[in-house]
Amino acid sequence: MERLRYYIAQFLSYTLHPGIMPTAGTIFIISTLPEVFTWDFVIRITSVVFLGTYVGPLVGILILRISGVISSVHLIKREERIYPYLIGAASMIATGNHLERAGVPVEITLSVYLSGMVVVLSTILLPFFKSSAHAAGVSAFYALYICLHQRYGGGEIQYLVLGAMVLGGLSWARLELKRHTLKELLSGALLGFVPMFLLLSK
Repeated sequence: MERLRYYIAQFLSYTLHPGIMPTAGTIFIISTLPEVFTWDFVIRITSVVFLGTYVGPLVGILILRISGVISSVHLIKREERIYPYLIGAASMIATGNHLERAGVPVEITLSVYLSGMVVVLSTILLPFFKSSAHAAGVSAFYALYICLHQRYGGGEIQYLVLGAMVLGGLSWARLELKRHTLKELLSGALLGFVPMFLLLSK
């Protein structure tokens, strides 16, 4: 049973990785907006977001690991998160700038910029504790869902309940793996939810 819990926790952690949340958010935004987009547009924009918010930061982490700057790609140690976070934030902000100049829907640009801002805030808090990036990513997506539901009337109440259950499951997984404390999970959830909700709910 203990091994089963471990595998489930690992599955949730990888499936709900914070690096894929901006891409998932982009797909959700495109599917929710009233405009009709071509497949070429969807693939192009989704690819840009994926490369800039997942592949770019991941390559940075791998380079830091190979060079010995960090001891693990999982960034378990708090002090080892600074450089990966700065690289990730820079990549996300650059991606947001590219998207803004490309004239994509403002919700996509703002969500990518906000992802970078959350990483910057998490970096600032590192001397005190390591906020959960996983909780921040899922909470930001949850806030995005609520905001688009308010704006365009999409979504269903059962998905709000499902989203809360997913966040609860993720929190359990990070605790089960002993990667975070409740305080770190709560701070991550607030860092992800509050900025996204305040900006996109207007």
